[in-house]
Amino acid sequence: MKFRRLISLLIIAAILIAFFTNPKEADFYSFIQPTLGKTGSPPLIEYKSHLIYSEGEVTYFNPTSIDGKKIAAATKEKYIGLFGRFWKTQTN
Repeated sequence: MKFRRLISLLIIAAILIAFFTNPKEADFYSFIQPTLGKTGSPPLIEYKSHLIYSEGEVTYFNPTSIDGKKIAAATKEKYIGLFGRFWKTQTN
């Protein structure tokens, strides 16, 4: 029983720490600020905050012209915010 109680307390402690250290939207903007200066056009930034974690998605547009037609190639980067930090999870 002591082992189950210890594991339960560790899980509850991890959830409480994640809840209180959930990064905010301003933290996400300051995290991606260094990469924003490298692009020619401003990216599309989407941010979702959940109870114990947050998600961010940045879509970069690269406008080009082929045969007189304007097109924009886009790349997406997805981030997850947990315990006060952000990690890149996917790049398309």
